[in-house]
Amino acid sequence: MKKWLAGIGAFIVLLAIIGSMNDDQKTGVAEEKTTEATPESTKQETNTSDINTSESSSQPADPDSEEKKEVTMKKFKKIKNGMSYEEVVRIIGFEGTEMSSSEVAGIKTVMYSWQNEDGSNMNAMFQNNKLTSKAQFGLK
Repeated sequence: MKKWLAGIGAFIVLLAIIGSMNDDQKTGVAEEKTTEATPESTKQETNTSDINTSESSSQPADPDSEEKKEVTMKKFKKIKNGMSYEEVVRIIGFEGTEMSSSEVAGIKTVMYSWQNEDGSNMNAMFQNNKLTSKAQFGLK
């Protein structure tokens, strides 16, 4: 039940973030991508990016945190916009759960969630593997 509620909450956060984006930002970025690359090369680039992401092995910052697998407020505050998913994983110490993924006009958006046993959690939104927003609930 908690996972289901966390999933719904994460989805609502995703919708709120996407809905709050300025229309100029959406069209400006999409136009840049369209003029820089053809649909075939964009698709090819994305596939290469996906392969590189899955092959990379992110090492946790602290070996002890791998066993505990807990995201804390201290770790949350170290995470900054513009970081890659791999950099965020190094700070947190373990991989997040992919909650949603989409690609529109060559911009790949992925939302990850990290959940603690007590229900506290954090969500992070990445566009083209760069952190664009983060949120947390109940972290200590």
